[in-house]
Amino acid sequence: MTFHSSTTGSWIDAGLESPSITEPRLYTAMEQRLFPDADALDRRRRIDVSGDIAGFDDRQRWHDRHLPGATAFARISAAELDEIWHSIAMFLRVGDVIRLQWRADNMSDSLIDPELHRDDLSIAVHRGRRRWLFLLDVQVRPGPARMITRTQT
Repeated sequence: MTFHSSTTGSWIDAGLESPSITEPRLYTAMEQRLFPDADALDRRRRIDVSGDIAGFDDRQRWHDRHLPGATAFARISAAELDEIWHSIAMFLRVGDVIRLQWRADNMSDSLIDPELHRDDLSIAVHRGRRRWLFLLDVQVRPGPARMITRTQT
């Protein structure tokens, strides 16, 4: 599973991967319907969602949405083994509206090292008038390896 947001939109890429390059996996008819895009070994599905990136711009002004020049990326390897993602996926229903909510430099933890940044990703699920928010990923990393990056203006 990969999660993306940029100035052009937000999306989730879900995939089924063949465990071996030498022995291609046979996918069931249901797997082929659920993951329609294929290459020689793997199957994928792109799910367009809405998304926002919150954070500080280069003048230290806070943006609740649409942080200028920001892009965000997160990956869950072996998503079927990730308990948080598995719980969210089991909760989702047809017709739910999904929104990725990214937060750059979340200040909820006081980080002593100025080279480290705390970025997090939450998934909002809207079902009718109900709304749930799930914290999916938190990463504390140095600048070049961050979950959320932005161009300097």
